[in-house]
Amino acid sequence: SEVGRQVIAVWYTVIMGTLIHADIFFFVTTIAVAVVALALTVLIVYLIKVFRNLREITDAVREETALLRKDIADLRTEVRARGARAKGAFDLMDRFFGTRKASRSRKKK
Repeated sequence: SEVGRQVIAVWYTVIMGTLIHADIFFFVTTIAVAVVALALTVLIVYLIKVFRNLREITDAVREETALLRKDIADLRTEVRARGARAKGAFDLMDRFFGTRKASRSRKKK
């Protein structure tokens, strides 16, 4: 009977020691998982904010690019419309200055 009590006491001590170690392991693991989950949650929240800002920036760039294309197209149309008048003025200046250059070169000879 005494041997049986000692075996039960040893067995109880081993089992309880193992359970205590398991409880400590699960407690520490639970805290670690909670900390990692909290860190990931914070990271995801910041990433969502960054991606929203990035979307706003790209939308603004897209809108400004469309406006710039329209402005360039309008400018091109206006240059073409005024091009005929400007060409006439440039031709007149070219004739005027071109004639003077030709007469100067003739006088030098």
